[in-house]
Amino acid sequence: MRRHSQADDVQQQGAATLVPQSPDTYSNGSITRHEQVTLEIAGDDQEDLGYTRTLMYGRYSRDLQQFAGDEARRLRKLAKLRKQEDKLRNQLFQLQSNEPTHLHSMSAWIWHHLSERLSKDWIFLTACGIIMALISFAMDEGIRLFIEARFWFYNEITGDPFARYFAWVAVPVLMILITTSFIHYWAPQAAGSGIPEMKTILRGVPLKNYLTFKTLVVKVLGLTFVLGSGMPLGKEGPYVHIASIVAHLLSKLATPFRSIYQNESRSTEMLAAACALGLGTCFAAPIGAVLFSIEVTTTYFAVRNYWRGFFGCVVGASAVRLLAVWFQGADTVTAVYPTYISTEFPFDSRELAFFALTGALCGLLGASFVWVHRHYVLFIRSSTKLNKFLQKNRLLYPGMLALLISTLTFPLGTGQFLGGDISTENQLTQLFSNFTWTETHLSEKQAKIVAQWSTKYTSIFSNLVYYTLYHYFLSIIASTMAVPHGMFIPALKIGSGFGRLAGEFVAWMFPLGVRYGKCMSPIMPAAYAIVGAASFAGSVTHSISVAVVVFEITGQIAFVVPVLVAVLVANAVASLLQPSMYESVIMIKKLPYLPDLLYTSSSMYNKQVSDFMLRDVKYIWQGITYQQLKEVLRMNKKLRSIPLVDSPEKMILIGSVQRQELVKLIEEQIGREKRMEIAQKWRAEELRDQAAERRPSRFEVVPAPDPQKLSSMQNNQQVNDSLNCVHSDSKARQRSTFQSIFKNSTDSDLDLELGSNEQLQPVVSPSKRVQLIGDRVVDMSPEGKKLWELDQLSKPIDFYSASARIDPSPFQLVERTSLLRVHSLFSMMGVNHAYVTHIGRLVGVVSLKELLKAIEDINNQRFEPRTAREQQPDVKPLLGGSYSEEGVNSTVTSVNLMSGEVRANHGEGEGPEGAHTV
Repeated sequence: MRRHSQADDVQQQGAATLVPQSPDTYSNGSITRHEQVTLEIAGDDQEDLGYTRTLMYGRYSRDLQQFAGDEARRLRKLAKLRKQEDKLRNQLFQLQSNEPTHLHSMSAWIWHHLSERLSKDWIFLTACGIIMALISFAMDEGIRLFIEARFWFYNEITGDPFARYFAWVAVPVLMILITTSFIHYWAPQAAGSGIPEMKTILRGVPLKNYLTFKTLVVKVLGLTFVLGSGMPLGKEGPYVHIASIVAHLLSKLATPFRSIYQNESRSTEMLAAACALGLGTCFAAPIGAVLFSIEVTTTYFAVRNYWRGFFGCVVGASAVRLLAVWFQGADTVTAVYPTYISTEFPFDSRELAFFALTGALCGLLGASFVWVHRHYVLFIRSSTKLNKFLQKNRLLYPGMLALLISTLTFPLGTGQFLGGDISTENQLTQLFSNFTWTETHLSEKQAKIVAQWSTKYTSIFSNLVYYTLYHYFLSIIASTMAVPHGMFIPALKIGSGFGRLAGEFVAWMFPLGVRYGKCMSPIMPAAYAIVGAASFAGSVTHSISVAVVVFEITGQIAFVVPVLVAVLVANAVASLLQPSMYESVIMIKKLPYLPDLLYTSSSMYNKQVSDFMLRDVKYIWQGITYQQLKEVLRMNKKLRSIPLVDSPEKMILIGSVQRQELVKLIEEQIGREKRMEIAQKWRAEELRDQAAERRPSRFEVVPAPDPQKLSSMQNNQQVNDSLNCVHSDSKARQRSTFQSIFKNSTDSDLDLELGSNEQLQPVVSPSKRVQLIGDRVVDMSPEGKKLWELDQLSKPIDFYSASARIDPSPFQLVERTSLLRVHSLFSMMGVNHAYVTHIGRLVGVVSLKELLKAIEDINNQRFEPRTAREQQPDVKPLLGGSYSEEGVNSTVTSVNLMSGEVRANHGEGEGPEGAHTV
């Protein structure tokens, strides 16, 4: 291909050199334009031929015949090379057309059948698992390096305790301030857990900027800094969020997986699998992660998605543990917090009562934990002065909390009673250690562990109490910082500390163990620590699968029955008192998520959709004028879709139309393109009429106008010029051209829905034509524009022949639909609103807002039917009292093309038209 282009260039050079020059020259002795083109194309060939410039044309001092001979020889060489290329191409074609080998045929058959049966889900989940494993491993390494650097900085300073205190608190405070700055200025969506937001997204409500690359980067860096600073927080929630972002970006950016992003149902299934994958890589517990993600993130789980979650979790967990073996020096794939408990006689049957009691107490503690957390957050929000002060000084609150927590964990101070100089991994490993801390005969390793949990001032019992209370309250306070965090690891710490305290107390009461027949069954405090960790975490999250997660992270299944009994009891107690931690956060953030129905009252089964639906429905009808449609859109700015009925009298539901389709419909009716087209048409007719009125003679005698009549003619011309076209002059045309090039909006006129251009959003129209400087602009005068628009807006709309797309089957309910069925349909299908009909007649609408309020009222036993509170007619005036003649006749010359899409983002979209907002 390169030789062909060289030949073409040579031919062009020769042709350009031999072109006869035009006699046209520029003034002042300059060379001709053809000579400039020849010099640019010919290049060095003209210099070889001795080309020299003269005053007019220029001349060649060498014979052109020599150049022609050189070019002929060059072309013959190129033709020879071209023949060789054709020969090689034919040989390659013959090789490709030969019969394939048996190996090639077999590999093609295997690949064809594998690609059909495995599809792309396996490849997609494998890629997500490997990427998450690499991210998790890198974050664990970063956390470990930060913790080691902090301890090294503290241990290197000896002598002065104030210097050591500064070294201990400086690193965490600095890291928290850096993380808070990143989140505040770059990605505020990266703050918090991520599980409540993923519950909302999986329900079908998209949250703005929660699955972007910027959020991913800030979430990963922020979580690494937070856990590396030693804050009493966890990482399971951010891991779920990170895995979901990875799956979303991979399906969106990678070409082979783009079909996943384009299919909404399949994308939701992959996000559900990614949630399980995040938990699997966090704890290296694939089975418990799948079950936990089903319980926590979804209300109704599709069985077809079951294998995807397991496959992704297995890939991610295996990759994480293998990376630990390859790069961290681990001997083999082991549990995260390994325990070594004998399985010959792990517990006595009479100990089940103690385990159940431990579970009940953990359930009470878990419910109080959620209650204290919610009321602490609401207290901070309710204090107006404090809230304004913290908003103005966003770095002050996290900095003070980091300083407080670091001060409490200072090893030379109160940290010696809280295990402040022990990492999170070592804390849980030591709490799960299989020996009694109150024994007198201990090995050197055991004595070292006991020494870390006792001082010369306190015993292990008091230290365990301090440790549990510290994590109970400080984890609540630390979770209010705007940083990435989870609550599962703190729940494990609190539960294991309380369980270890209970186990040591039982062992102290029965030092010889519990008698079973003639044998004595020793008390194992480690079993109580495991039971306490599982039951407290289960009571906070309201999940049973926590038991499986604890089995996998400890590698211990000897206490299956005690753990399950305690978790069930803890869940039963906590469910009666408080919602789960994730549901509590949803309530605090006011995310659009439906809570579960509490089946405590029989009157709930008698509630119907007619008891809480919104009867004041905003609608449009067949034959509505453009002006009325404009007024509907202006008065209901938060509606994403509007129902379409046949007439205001019959109210038979035909379908629903999206807001952007209606805006586009009005744009087509009175938009700039149509106005310019009509103006040009009028101008052409005017010119044609003027040409027809001209006399055929060559000369025409026109009498001079009377000066007295000239002023009156000009006035009449200004009045009658309302329907004529105007031509902009050269300067105005240039100014409008550059404005149209550099501005973002499609038009600078008034907004259709708002009536002014103050709130007009900049939108770039793909069909916009930039007017060049030399073009002739033909447009209407302001008076003609107003009259033409009023005429166009007064016309009725025929939706059957209009270009607007109509949804002929919107989600509908009947008046007698029960509340239980409405809740099930909204939860399973991800519906945001539904129209209520009676024999096909539109009588109301119910949205997520009305359903949520009805469920909350029923759960609190204060539900009152809407029909009893307010008797409203089925059909109400569409525009209400604000509809005025002045508003109808307002001149509108352009359309805001923004669709007005409302994103559910921390309570966004709430308003009086809540039945249509999401």
